[in-house]
Amino acid sequence: MVRIYPVPPGAPMKRWNVVSVPLEQTSRDTRQESWKVQGSKDEWPRLAEKIVLVDKISRRDQLTFPGRLYDEFGVGCIQDLNDKQLSLGLVKPTVLDCCMADREKVKHTVQTTLDSDTPFLTIANYPKQPRVRYRCADCKSTNPHDQQIIEWGAYEFMRRNPDRPPEQCLTGLRLMNASYDKYFLVGNLAKHRTSFVVVSVFRFKAS
Repeated sequence: MVRIYPVPPGAPMKRWNVVSVPLEQTSRDTRQESWKVQGSKDEWPRLAEKIVLVDKISRRDQLTFPGRLYDEFGVGCIQDLNDKQLSLGLVKPTVLDCCMADREKVKHTVQTTLDSDTPFLTIANYPKQPRVRYRCADCKSTNPHDQQIIEWGAYEFMRRNPDRPPEQCLTGLRLMNASYDKYFLVGNLAKHRTSFVVVSVFRFKAS
């Protein structure tokens, strides 16, 4: 599993896309899974062109993909990732609760895309953040995990629906819906290696 950045707007880096990306390591992020796109410092205007769409995972394969990924990269508890000094992994959660929490530090300046004045919001621009409390399948933590969700779909919902309650972004994640199987892709923070966030939520109707 790898972490790739920076990814410019317009690049075909969407869930279920298979892409080809020229990568290089960076001395600024020593996590072994972290890579950056070649030329990200000097070639930003054409960086999206370097990320090439190769294929798409079919709907049929999407249904089994998280399970196969879990067989290879899954852990019983996030503590296992800390013990192995891994920064990315997959867990199968039992969700206890979820909510929208106030962000402690809201960034009020908004970036624009490189080729226009279109605002480009980052998660730091949103006053609310989705959070989830859960237990792993083989949880070793004294208390339940309480983590921020940085799932792109949740923030895209808030961006596209500014007049709707932000809590509605949680509905689509099916976190409290027992009829859905769920997997969390979790990753740690570069400056806080033992602190994890939920990067992505895989959810499918249970068979």
